[in-house]
Amino acid sequence: MRKKVPFVAVFWTFALAVPFKILALAGVAYIDLHFSEIARAIAAFEQGTSVTGRGWVTELSARLPEVEGMLIGMIVILTIYLFVRKPAQAVSSKRK
Repeated sequence: MRKKVPFVAVFWTFALAVPFKILALAGVAYIDLHFSEIARAIAAFEQGTSVTGRGWVTELSARLPEVEGMLIGMIVILTIYLFVRKPAQAVSSKRK
């Protein structure tokens, strides 16, 4: 029974890792073969959506309050978590 556990662990590790490894290698090969086309498409998209980046700056500045709100909210949630976690740990240690 003991020797079966490492075999099962190795089998499932390979079963999960090998397909993703193949997918990653295929993606790298595709990007390598078509990199110049991808770069041209990105440049054309940038040129079509903004003139010297002004469109991007305008859009990002319009979204800045949303980003700030998300960051402030995350800071508040993490601060609450830090203050709540300590009393919860004290209660759980008393029960043991």
